[in-house]
Amino acid sequence: MKALLPILLALGACQASSGAVSELLAADRAFAADTQARRLDGWLAAFDANGSQVGDDFAPITGELAIRAWMTDFFADPANELRWEPDHAQVSEGGRLGQTSGRFRMTRRAPDGKVEWQSEGRYFDVWRKLPDGAWRLLYDIGDPDAGR
Repeated sequence: MKALLPILLALGACQASSGAVSELLAADRAFAADTQARRLDGWLAAFDANGSQVGDDFAPITGELAIRAWMTDFFADPANELRWEPDHAQVSEGGRLGQTSGRFRMTRRAPDGKVEWQSEGRYFDVWRKLPDGAWRLLYDIGDPDAGR
């Protein structure tokens, strides 16, 4: 988390054009849609080669192999569902670094078809823009709502 602080301060100090922000929001929404469509493969496709997601103990899980190992069981079970929607984005003045945040919800479909709530809260993602214009996820962290 300490390594993330300079990134957050830099993003807060400057802002790129609204077009860049819209583009980053679209990338996050495309990530959500791809994950819905392709599950684990969609989840992994968004990450940078050196990207990390944060585990339940707040330790980073870095790289495709580690992220795959961490998320395989969740996505292998078709009853599990993860959905999210960004509600905020910032892009650095240089345009190569951005962050999105929003709400996530994890549910599970019971054998009787009833949707069971598992967790919901806020997520925060840090992205980098590649030279070809694609956004890749550097850091993904979620925090369930208090009392949930």
